[in-house]
Amino acid sequence: MLRMMGEHAAGGMQRFEDPDAFAGALLGGDFEYLPMPGQPFDATLRVLRVGDALVQQARDSAHVSRAAIQPGLVGLIVPLRYAGRHPSANGVTVGAREALVMPGGMEFTVACPEPQEWGALSLPMSMAEELAELGAAPLRQGLAGRLDLDGAAFEALSGAIAAAGQMAEGVIELPETPTCAASLAASLREILATALAPGLPAIPPGRAAREAMRVHREAEAYLRANLDRPIYRDDLCTALGVSRRKLHDAFAAVVGMSPPAYLKLRRLVLARRALRAGDGSRPLVKSVALSHGFWHLGYFARDYRALFGELPSQTVTRPGERRAYA
Repeated sequence: MLRMMGEHAAGGMQRFEDPDAFAGALLGGDFEYLPMPGQPFDATLRVLRVGDALVQQARDSAHVSRAAIQPGLVGLIVPLRYAGRHPSANGVTVGAREALVMPGGMEFTVACPEPQEWGALSLPMSMAEELAELGAAPLRQGLAGRLDLDGAAFEALSGAIAAAGQMAEGVIELPETPTCAASLAASLREILATALAPGLPAIPPGRAAREAMRVHREAEAYLRANLDRPIYRDDLCTALGVSRRKLHDAFAAVVGMSPPAYLKLRRLVLARRALRAGDGSRPLVKSVALSHGFWHLGYFARDYRALFGELPSQTVTRPGERRAYA
């Protein structure tokens, strides 16, 4: 099903009228689909793999499904659109802007009384456990349960899933650059980290404040030494030898925002520099956005305009300034 899209990405789309064929095409576990009586089954599946990230987007008819996530993985399932009655998982209704977190080996039953659209992200268990360090209570208690997403987190996740579906279908083409897939995968991990992160802590007193400042100074030094490429939270953790929790608390205390939020601003600045230094072609905007980890081109344009007061296309076409820097 998956076709190669450059060296580090693969994707594809299929349509199904047979529930067994659809269940067999889903990745990351064992699945069984039972269509509702009197309703013909119809489904579409889009799959995108970039780096170590796997994104699946599906639209399917009313059904009951049984599933067990593959051991070693954690599935994050996000209902995107449905008409009428809400779906339920293991007998518990899944509300608007809620996601299901399912650990490897756990069996669950989902009842969808209406046609729906959903997205799923599959993560290695080790990564999910590290993200749970920043997570809400349901994640700390065995990595299973419902996750209530705020509006911004739901928008970011659903936007990334929608963009992944367009890439899998070929509507959006991935640039042929060796770093694009890795950048998108890192960006997706940051979107997840933001969705799972708690509120920002207050500035810590005394020794804790000095430690937060030390971590932040070292992070800034690393960022200044790598001005030519986008940096992500995990890059900083590795370079500084600190945990995600410690990095999160340091940035929250010193600059009042999480590391992913801060690094997103930096990537917007780097994208602006790339646009100004480019050849003036319109395809440059898409290539620059994806190469800097921005999944959804519409959200990229919105955030870019909010920060710089103009659209990316205006930066590209404005004469005489392409060598300037933000």
